[in-house]
Amino acid sequence: MEKEKMPTVFQKFTIFMEQNNRAVVFISYGITGISLLFALYKIRPFAKFKKPSDVPRHFLRNTELQGRVARIDPSYGTLLLVDHKPLIPFPRFGRDKYLPIKLAGINTTNHGISWLQIVISGKNITFLPLVKKKDYVNCIVTFSEKNQKSINIAEELVKLGFGSICNDKDYLLNNESTLIYYKSLVKAEKFAQFKRNGYWHLVKKPTFLWKVKLFLSEKLKSLLPIFVTKQLNI
Repeated sequence: MEKEKMPTVFQKFTIFMEQNNRAVVFISYGITGISLLFALYKIRPFAKFKKPSDVPRHFLRNTELQGRVARIDPSYGTLLLVDHKPLIPFPRFGRDKYLPIKLAGINTTNHGISWLQIVISGKNITFLPLVKKKDYVNCIVTFSEKNQKSINIAEELVKLGFGSICNDKDYLLNNESTLIYYKSLVKAEKFAQFKRNGYWHLVKKPTFLWKVKLFLSEKLKSLLPIFVTKQLNI
C-alpha cells in the first residue's frame, strides 16, 4: 500500500478555513474594525480643535483645516480666533471656544489689524497648522470669496505694507513647502518697500531717485500685459 502523503501548508490552511469559517469571519471583521479605528484616529473627522494642544502632531504641515474667523485679537502680534469646523459636524452644547492662530512668519501693524477685521472677520478660511505654541498655532492662512482666486492673507498684508517679516521664521526655512511660502513673503516685502506701501512710507522716505524708478515702473506696467507685470512683480 502506498504511503499517504503529508498535507502541505496550503492544504492545512484550506482545511482550517473550511472548518473554522465563523472564526475567520470574526478575524476579518476585527482587522477591518482596527483599520477603521486607526483611520479615524489619523483623520479625526469629528474633532473640533479649541486650543493648540488639541491639534495632533501629525496634522502639522500636512493637513489643511477649515474654520470661521470669530474675531481678531491684537495680542501676541495679532491672533485670529477661529471657530474650527470638523470634517464631519457634530452637535455640541455649551459656550463656544475658539482656536487661536497666528499668521506664520509676520508681524501685523495696527492698519493690518483693521484690514483683517474688515476683510476676514466673520469669514470662512482655510489654514495649515505649522508649529504649535503654548498660546497659539502658527498657520498659513488663505481666504477666498465665491468665484474668486484664493489669497494668502499674510502675503497680502506684507504686500500692502500692513505687515512685515518677523524674526521668528526659522521653522519656515527647514521645509520645502514652507520655504516657498517664506520666499513669497520676501517677494511681497520687497514690493511693499519699493512702492513705499503702508509701514514703509514712514520708514523709507521718498527720494528723487525713488520717484524716477516709480514713474518708470508705472509706465512699464501700463505698457505690458497684466500676467507679465504679475510675473515681474511691478
